[in-house]
Amino acid sequence: MQPNQYHCKSISEILDAFGTVPEQGMTEAEAKEARKKHGPNKLKEKKSRSLWQLLLDQFKSAVIYLLVAAVIVSFAFGDIPEAIAIIVVITLNTTIGFYMEFQARKSMKALQKIDQMTTRVLREGKEKEIDARKIVPGDVILISSGNLIPADGRILEASELQVNESALTGESVPVHKKTEPVEKDTPLAGRINMAYKGTSVTMGKARVLVTGTGMDTEIGSISEMVSREDKESVPLNIKLNKLSKRLVRLVLAMAGTYGVLGYFTGKDLHIIAQTSIAWAIAAIPEGLAIVATIALAQGMLRLAREHVIVKKLAAVETLGETTVILTDKTGTLTMNRLSVSRFYVNNERQKKNEPEEVPGQGSLMEKFLRVGLLCNNAELEKDGNGSGDMLELAILQYARELKAGLAEEYRENYPRIDEDPFDSDSMMMSTLHEHKGRYFSAVKGAANPVLERCTSVLTRDGEKELSKDVKDQWLEENDAMSAGGLRTIALACKETDTREDFDKDLTLLGLMGFMDPPREDAKEAIDTFLKAGIRVVMVTGDHPETARNIARQVNITDEDEPSAYTGKDVEGYEDRNGEARKRFAASRIFARVDPGQKLDILKMFQDSGEIVGMTGDGVNDAPALKKADIGIAMGRRGTQVAREVADMVLKNDDFPSIVTAVRQGRIIFNNIRKFIVYQLSYHLSEIIVIAAVSFSIFYLPLLPLQLLFLNLLADVFPALALGIGKGRGKVMQEKPKDPGEPILPRRSWKTIFVYGLIIGVFVTGAYFFGLYHLGVTKEIANNIAFFALAFTQLLHVFDMRDRDEHVFVNQVTKNKYVWMAIIFCAVVLIAAYFIPGLNTLLSFQSMSLFPWLVVAGTVVLSVGVIQVLKEMKWIE
Repeated sequence: MQPNQYHCKSISEILDAFGTVPEQGMTEAEAKEARKKHGPNKLKEKKSRSLWQLLLDQFKSAVIYLLVAAVIVSFAFGDIPEAIAIIVVITLNTTIGFYMEFQARKSMKALQKIDQMTTRVLREGKEKEIDARKIVPGDVILISSGNLIPADGRILEASELQVNESALTGESVPVHKKTEPVEKDTPLAGRINMAYKGTSVTMGKARVLVTGTGMDTEIGSISEMVSREDKESVPLNIKLNKLSKRLVRLVLAMAGTYGVLGYFTGKDLHIIAQTSIAWAIAAIPEGLAIVATIALAQGMLRLAREHVIVKKLAAVETLGETTVILTDKTGTLTMNRLSVSRFYVNNERQKKNEPEEVPGQGSLMEKFLRVGLLCNNAELEKDGNGSGDMLELAILQYARELKAGLAEEYRENYPRIDEDPFDSDSMMMSTLHEHKGRYFSAVKGAANPVLERCTSVLTRDGEKELSKDVKDQWLEENDAMSAGGLRTIALACKETDTREDFDKDLTLLGLMGFMDPPREDAKEAIDTFLKAGIRVVMVTGDHPETARNIARQVNITDEDEPSAYTGKDVEGYEDRNGEARKRFAASRIFARVDPGQKLDILKMFQDSGEIVGMTGDGVNDAPALKKADIGIAMGRRGTQVAREVADMVLKNDDFPSIVTAVRQGRIIFNNIRKFIVYQLSYHLSEIIVIAAVSFSIFYLPLLPLQLLFLNLLADVFPALALGIGKGRGKVMQEKPKDPGEPILPRRSWKTIFVYGLIIGVFVTGAYFFGLYHLGVTKEIANNIAFFALAFTQLLHVFDMRDRDEHVFVNQVTKNKYVWMAIIFCAVVLIAAYFIPGLNTLLSFQSMSLFPWLVVAGTVVLSVGVIQVLKEMKWIE
């Protein structure tokens, strides 16, 4: 018998297949033999990368390869200080990379914690409590309220059994379990005769025949998906890697060209090598990894203050590029608790807030409410917490909203003397109460069985006969309420002088509809996402009509009858034609979705080029959370495995917190783009200066050690100040960046070229002006070029304002960290010029006034020309 057919076979067929006697269970010998065949009841452990492997991976970068080559060349020619300085840069970059990736893969360990339990089992006719890892297929286990189910199994006997399967299926309400077979193609959430590993018993008890253990369970299948669904590299990493490779190719091309020319013109190899190293240092922004990490970390800290924990640095930036958010319904868009929503009494629909005060004694609505409160075993505390069935708690909460202590009054005035508890076969509950010498019976349950026991219906005009036609009308209304996403029950009563047959010949009072209400702040958050060009798509295990109803209320869709595809509809989407795939990708609602289908839906959007954020809280969400570009888990109600595989966790389970995270992500992306433009533009100016001088007079105008010193100042501090800026207020009114757009689009490269050319031309001019007009030595000319470039780079940070901002009042000038960075770097530069030993190491010479005036003029001209062009809107 196939494992996926246990739900559609009779109990006798299942028992025959396993050879189990339900009253005896297995023998110890049989269990031992089965354990040899199936293995222990635990999930497979996956070996994670060692710390050494993680460290070695940091060296697999084109930039690192280039810098290592520069170290080797420096050592070969005896330039020890330069070699050591480059090694320091390599160490900084690899250390930061190691820190960014030092995230232990705990998802499998979290899943395995489900295995650490004991369970009651029948062995050789005796009940035993054993380690859950020792149960095998064919065992008969005993489960009861409060138990975590240790394996998958077919239910043999059940008494008032309810199981919370929300972590596995996404269903918000505990499932009433039965023993009868269901259809073969019934989805996981509808297999009410099966019990699943990792779900919990909320009410009742049962005997279960174990059909699957370990990896052969539904949660085992999810575990397997988690282990094999590796996340693609995050967009920021991909784009930074592409940028690095471009820079490396540029350096190799220029160094190769210079080397060939130098060789054929008979130049000294040491000069050629030093110039090549200088180009490598000039082209590579050594502080890029440092600044990117700190900028992202600053974003993490800001989000932490908003109750959003980001586990992976680059995830902050990726949030800013998100184009689609796939969200669960239960607990994310809704409150994850039932509340009374509608009534159907006297052949009229009423919203729950229409009876705004306690109904008059003996009236239809008073009896209706009385039955709901008396036929009720739940307990509601003063703080709103409670124990018992979610539906019964909702009735108590509604009564409390009408009048505090109302339920207690009824229970005191109508003491219970008998009860016929809810049963999964009868689908109803009856209680008998004594009041003033007479008996009052209260009945509630599914509409069909309750109506079968009713002979009359109470209206405002008194009792009337409940004919077959009238019953059919009530059942049609019940179906309509269910189709509208409500969970419905019928309520009936009977007043009599005898206790006999207290649950027969009842009087129907009405229908009560419940729903898991939408969160008050969900609609506003979704509206914000829509303005920001981000689509919100609901992916839930719930019924399609329930999903449609909530989707309309929170504004996921404004259609009266929105399309809602089921998980089964999406299966095999890769093989569908283009039109079908477009329809799927355009849908905002997916219902009756199991874990594998959820993963398919996620991949469908990713295959369409979307950057996908995925929310989830259950074990069933784990594979999709891991595969998503951004996995977002709930902190309070989320399972441990969901929190472990996610990229970020909402501590307060607050959906609007995602808006905050996306806003911060967009700000960080803009900041990162700004400081990369800043860094690359002055690195380009360094390349231009070196190329202009070395190709014309074959002399190196800027030494490698000078460039390292300057770049570690400018690459880190002013760039970092840009990276942690607070951004502009309109960031959530812009469309998401095109996921295929590189981190620097063509317009940014144009800006970098113009910036670099202007600075490079003026600094080169200063070098030649000092050398040929002032008649200074090449060493002094070198210092003129160095300090002109250094101070221009520092003030170049003010060129990073948006061109529609005021030249003196903008996000850069209002950033206090920019001013702190400029002052600090200026002090370090001046100190290096005067400190003995350090000035010798950096080849600084004592300069007179005129060279310093040339430096000052170069700085003013460079920054001034750029600002004029910016004001004229010629550059960004």
